[in-house]
Amino acid sequence: MTDPGDQNPQQPQWQRPPAQPDPQQGWQGNGPQQSGSGQQQTGQYGQQSPYGQSPTQSSGQHSQQTGQYGQQSGQYSQQTGQYGQTAQYGQQPTEQFGQQGAGQYGQQPTGQYGQQPTEQYGQAPYAQGAGGYGGGQQPPKKKLSKKGLTGIIAGGSALLLIIVGGIVGVSVGNALHAPEVTVKSYLDALKSGDAEQALKLSGTEVSAADVLLTDDAYKAASGKVSGYTIGKTTTSGNTATVEARLTQGGESVDQEFTLTKVGKDAVLFDKWKLEAPELSTVQVDVVAPEDAVATVGGVDLTDVEPIAEGSYQLRALPGTYDVALSESDWYTAEATTTTAVGFGQAAEPATLAVALTDAGTTAVEEAVNAYIDGCGAATELAPEGCPFEIRNDTGFTPSGVTWKFDTRPTFTVGEFSGGGWAVDSETVGRMSMTCTLTDPATGQTGPGYSINPVDFIVGGTVEGFTDEGATFVPFP
Repeated sequence: MTDPGDQNPQQPQWQRPPAQPDPQQGWQGNGPQQSGSGQQQTGQYGQQSPYGQSPTQSSGQHSQQTGQYGQQSGQYSQQTGQYGQTAQYGQQPTEQFGQQGAGQYGQQPTGQYGQQPTEQYGQAPYAQGAGGYGGGQQPPKKKLSKKGLTGIIAGGSALLLIIVGGIVGVSVGNALHAPEVTVKSYLDALKSGDAEQALKLSGTEVSAADVLLTDDAYKAASGKVSGYTIGKTTTSGNTATVEARLTQGGESVDQEFTLTKVGKDAVLFDKWKLEAPELSTVQVDVVAPEDAVATVGGVDLTDVEPIAEGSYQLRALPGTYDVALSESDWYTAEATTTTAVGFGQAAEPATLAVALTDAGTTAVEEAVNAYIDGCGAATELAPEGCPFEIRNDTGFTPSGVTWKFDTRPTFTVGEFSGGGWAVDSETVGRMSMTCTLTDPATGQTGPGYSINPVDFIVGGTVEGFTDEGATFVPFP
């Protein structure tokens, strides 16, 4: 018998088969018929074993190797056929070849050729004779079904969405609770003319004197905050400072707002409270009679306590407010405005200075002339409250005193100041007096008269008006 190692010295030494039975009683064709397992083994080892079947049963991967052992397989096929009919071997060789023989002829050659099919007998490459066994390839891994893969992807995507959603949620939450958000809400309320909401957001306390801190007054204002830009936000501990640039009346006003941390919202997010900003103030000086009623932003100041006579100071939100005086037949004041710029600033005082109307001027002239006429009708040498008099140095008793105007004085009426309109003489008046003198000792009488005319001036103040006209108070 020829040793396979002798025919192909390049191949590793193959373990020789057990002693051969008598070649006279060969089993040609019986081996494959009686042992199906033997056929599978022979097919799988056609590439590596000289005991296999025809090399044509080998896979494409090992066609070259099978070619090397083609002659060996031919030689041993005859010997294989000689195992068939011997009673000594009977069915036993078949069982050994198909079952036990697999261990003898399958495992040993495999170990020498570097293959390790022992653990792969029951797997697809050995059972199907794929030919991948001799090449040392691992059996194919079971592929994941499309449905399973979809489930994994969907689960992973859901988890990713949850994580991303959580991150985004926290980011959005922080953004919605940032200090500047409260400042924006406050300024938005001012833009819309909602004074009450703005005051609520800032926690500003309002008293009865704050007549401008109402929706009606603020909506009537012009030059309010029409826009803004949020600048830098600085946080230090529980305090935050937000810079903003306001657009008011076409001008830019830089402003800072202070906020205080007051706890947490939804456990994670800081809550910030806007500290009430110091409001700007407007001042209105009313130069008018006591009965005059001033209005600011359409609101009268009747019930507001002045800080000085005729002077009022009011807190106001950013804006421009109309300042006017109540209507009167006797006097008027030119309307003006006052502007509260931003926060924490004092506006230039707005002054309401009254002037006489034509009716008021006429009333004043009538009142002064009535005073002069009253003095001219006096029957005393020194009429009380009049700007002229004559002393009696004769010792006689005067009676029937008569005053006569040689010249009536003229006068001017000044601007309202110090509680009234000043009346000053422009020209001097002149008066003459006549009377009857009686001698107390004898009872004799005779004419009396002023030797020289009496000059006088007129002056005083028109303090106000009543339904009858102006009230003139002469100088004492």
